[in-house]
Amino acid sequence: MNAVRIAVLGLGEAGYNMHMPALAQMRGIELVGACDIDLDRRANAAKAWSVPVFDNLEKMLAEARPEMLIVATPPDSHARICLQAIAAGCHVICEKPFTSTLEEADTVMAAAAAAGRRIALNHEFREMPIFRAVLDEIGGPRGDQIVFAQLWQHMDMAPWMEKGWRGSMQRRTLHEGGVHLVDYLLALFGEKPHAVSATMSACGAQEPGADVGADAVAIVSLEFSRGRLAQILQHRLCKGETQYFELRADTRVASYRASFGGRARVTAGLYRSTVPHLRVDYGVSGLAWREVGNKRTLLARNPKEPRVVSTRNVLERSLAAFASGSAPPASAQDGRDALEVINACYEAAAIGRRIPVSGTNSAEPALASDSKGG
Repeated sequence: MNAVRIAVLGLGEAGYNMHMPALAQMRGIELVGACDIDLDRRANAAKAWSVPVFDNLEKMLAEARPEMLIVATPPDSHARICLQAIAAGCHVICEKPFTSTLEEADTVMAAAAAAGRRIALNHEFREMPIFRAVLDEIGGPRGDQIVFAQLWQHMDMAPWMEKGWRGSMQRRTLHEGGVHLVDYLLALFGEKPHAVSATMSACGAQEPGADVGADAVAIVSLEFSRGRLAQILQHRLCKGETQYFELRADTRVASYRASFGGRARVTAGLYRSTVPHLRVDYGVSGLAWREVGNKRTLLARNPKEPRVVSTRNVLERSLAAFASGSAPPASAQDGRDALEVINACYEAAAIGRRIPVSGTNSAEPALASDSKGG
């Protein structure tokens, strides 16, 4: 079978640090081009991976003739680029958020369907070993086992301190980092919530004159079928230990935990029953485990460079899905669903009440504009 010809657009954080090293580890593909408007980024990519580099998409599509394009540019450019790639005959793997509006998502999905092309999203946390382990235990088709889930993110990254396209986003926290949390909940429960409520605030820490940052702290409640609930907490003003992605999912018989990031901890003492205990937790890049009372069962450890590994998993599974006609690990519809839920959360916070997800104002742009690759 011939190698699949793949090109990468955007050599910023996602393109250079995740997709390029992931592609370098894959078989059955040929990296035929990498494109960015920044000269230094192009030079670095050419040196590191001996790949042909381009300064504009049109030239890369014409000369490199990729069969699949990886879109790793700022989100406000995704719809336009996806449409251009589809018109050139490419399948697409797009970074998240998928598009700026639901209308854009619908337009891109319709164009792909008409052209017989496929779209997948790089929601890499679905395929990260620790989070994949929890999904395999209780997620998706088994999501009805879950009664309650919590996801949280604590870090010292005030929205008004960021530069580039991330810093210019008016609705930043949930669209940028929170999209991982929202998407994972949808995969875990196997459905969209039917209603959300949210509170967002700068908590008095916003710098005078700053026009972004009102969502530095976001507290979101999501209501799923049969009265099941989930909660997301994003705290971007935390001066303590960074916790980028933490999960607790409770079923009727057990709790499931996943912690992304290095974890090395020893605890010793007495439980209420006066039984002594000694517990050692170690995972270089994160752990997942099952809890029943004081008993823990290890489910998975992350390897080194977990986001590269999980991106590779997404790429390989998406390519296989494109070839077989099956569903990719995260589809364009999944990306649209996450955007719809996030928009609903911002609307709920703005009006101060619980709203149905279908009540989202889909015409309102979520993201600000920036010309440089992400």
